[in-house]
Amino acid sequence: MRIFALLLLALAVVLLFTLFPEVVSQHVRLEAFGWVFETRQGAFITALLALLVVLWLLQRVISAIFAGPGQLWRTLRMGSKKRREQRLREGVADLLDMRGDQGKRAFGKSRGVIPEWAASLLKTVTIPANEQPTPEGDENPLNIAMAARIATDPNAPSKPDAGTRKAHLEAWLNVHPEAPLAISRLAALAEDEGDWARAVELLEQTWKQGQRSAASIKPRLAKAYIELASEDRKNRQSHLRKAHRLAPDSAEVILALGKAQVKAKNGSDAEKLWLSYLEKNNDFYVATALLKLLKKEALQAFRKLDKKDAATTYQPAMRWLQASLAHAAGLTGLAVEIIDQLLEKEAAPEVLRTRAEWHREAGEWQQAADYYRQLCDQ
Repeated sequence: MRIFALLLLALAVVLLFTLFPEVVSQHVRLEAFGWVFETRQGAFITALLALLVVLWLLQRVISAIFAGPGQLWRTLRMGSKKRREQRLREGVADLLDMRGDQGKRAFGKSRGVIPEWAASLLKTVTIPANEQPTPEGDENPLNIAMAARIATDPNAPSKPDAGTRKAHLEAWLNVHPEAPLAISRLAALAEDEGDWARAVELLEQTWKQGQRSAASIKPRLAKAYIELASEDRKNRQSHLRKAHRLAPDSAEVILALGKAQVKAKNGSDAEKLWLSYLEKNNDFYVATALLKLLKKEALQAFRKLDKKDAATTYQPAMRWLQASLAHAAGLTGLAVEIIDQLLEKEAAPEVLRTRAEWHREAGEWQQAADYYRQLCDQ
């Protein structure tokens, strides 16, 4: 900008001297501190402009020296920044279009704008997911990470096989330990492969990093703990309790934990767990599991439930459980009364099936057929 201003000033002076030639020959006399300086006006102005140009060149040379000899050499060799950026733009276009030498020559002339590693990184971006080469240890870490990200993209139209994707992700984590995206994708791969111990480890690591919301991680982690419990029977209840803490309102978790407690001869714990869940949630699967547990002492269990407040037992699944316990205890009239009241409000498949089975047991075939028909129509 400064040299541009100097050039404009010089052009203005030349124009002035051309229009008014008599100004050039006029004398200028300067007196200061006992010194007398006398010259022609044209020569004085020309010398002043030359001095400004010399000062500008001196400032540029000093700045380049302080920046280092390398910077001075690049400044003299590479030319203007705009020209280098234009070469870079042309090189990227050739690379994207797969034209000529794919930008190799242009990148070589753009070293002042783009570093050497960036050119190889740009080439990696253009390779499809299923053609990304298997990573090697001596590659640039950024190339390894970029190749792994492309190869494991879940939205890629054609993805490599699971083994290749896993190798890419392991290499990514080797050069960038604890990379959140790499850990997240490796966890998803472990879930797909059924490696639940690894999935639990990676999902917990993802949660601790805070890169993903708890709402998205908790259901997956609870599912992984359920699957892990089916494999690791020795620590089954421990895994299921962790799943319960993550998803206390999940019927799947509640069922799995209760069944594990029953197998461990802790039926009373399962009963408390399932009853507590049914007081707040309407789930017939949990109610069915609890019915199997309470059927041995159906009358006692029915009386226990009957003492609860109406507001607590209003859940349809809980009312169905009461009716089923009354029927199992021989209180047929009371059972029919409860389930008929329930049918007026909740015609759930479980309720219709139960009513149809009771009619069939009583030999009332027409009524049983009517309820089975309603069940089929749903």
